[in-house]
Formats: sequence, structure tokens, C-alpha cells
Amino acid sequence: MRKATAKKTATTGTPENPVRLNTPEFRTEAEEAAWWDENSDKVTDLLIKLGRRSAVKTQSITMRLPVQDIERARGIADKRGIGYQTLIKSLLHDALKRVAS
Repeated sequence: MRKATAKKTATTGTPENPVRLNTPEFRTEAEEAAWWDENSDKVTDLLIKLGRRSAVKTQSITMRLPVQDIERARGIADKRGIGYQTLIKSLLHDALKRVAS
């Protein structure tokens, strides 16, 4: 099976700093489903970071976290191509949702 070729699709951002998600051109529906499954974390991070900015009111807080946790979060975030604070916010959001249900 041939690999899908990537095309850049603009999502939300500013004219000066657009955000891009590299989505390939798919030959089959199964190929597309596999790509979205493999990249769901990136898509979720973009939606949390950009999609809710105007819809959800936010408040700035200060938290003291163990240095080891911050370093671990930075490493994971680097691998995902996002900021570590975005990762922490996403993890907190998921945990709160899980605990509430």
C-alpha cells in the first residue's frame, strides 16, 4: 500500500501565525480512519487549544508542581508538538471529565 501524501490544511489561527494540521490525501476510507486514529491526540490538542478559546471562559491560576512532573510533561509535549501547559490542561480536563462521570 502506498503512503498517503501530506497536504497542509489551515485550521484556526491568526493571519500572521496560522495553525496548520498536516492531513494526507487518502486513497481509501480505511486509510483515512487509520490516520485519524493515529493522530487523535494532536487533533484533540488543537481543538482544546484553539477551538474553545472564545467559547469557554478561562481563568489564570498559579500551581506548584513537582519539577519531575513538569519535566515529564515537557518531554511528552515535545513529542506531540504542543506546549507543556496545553498538555497539562488537556490531561486535567480529561481527568475531571472521567472523575465526574
